[in-house]
Amino acid sequence: MDEANPHVDHDDEPATAPLGTALTPEELASVRDLALAAHPDVVPELVGGASMAEILASLEPARAAFARAVATRPATPTPPTVPAGAAPRLAIDPDRLPTTEKIRRGLMTR
Repeated sequence: MDEANPHVDHDDEPATAPLGTALTPEELASVRDLALAAHPDVVPELVGGASMAEILASLEPARAAFARAVATRPATPTPPTVPAGAAPRLAIDPDRLPTTEKIRRGLMTR
């Protein structure tokens, strides 16, 4: 309880580390996860550090690397369109076929 204000109980306040103190590995992981969630336009593998300042400083190089990767990404080629089913048969003029082709076709139908 606070003597100046008896209605304030300091035991309910969350414990905060003073500025400049080292964060635990779990806290650093939480800061990194929060930074990645806030900045989806970065390369996640490049975001990190041993302090909050290092994590925040790594965001800009990671964003630049992401922008370079997007800019140099090859365009996705459009797949060729293939018609469904068989191709339509073309009308053949038998008078224009050579004699050997007429014989070959005749033998194939037997």
